[in-house]
Amino acid sequence: MEKGDVPLLEQMIKSLEEANDILNESYNKNDSQKFNKAKKIILQIQDKISEILKQ
Repeated sequence: MEKGDVPLLEQMIKSLEEANDILNESYNKNDSQKFNKAKKIILQIQDKISEILKQ
């Protein structure tokens, strides 16, 4: 990981938090379409974070 990756990681963490909020909200409302979309976004962000940390 390079020093320049820190701001990108911070933004990704914020995006994860937002997607998590959507995930919880859609779960409580039984909205499976929104739930699956949020879950997919979370998994994609986690993959990108892992790639950055492996560098």
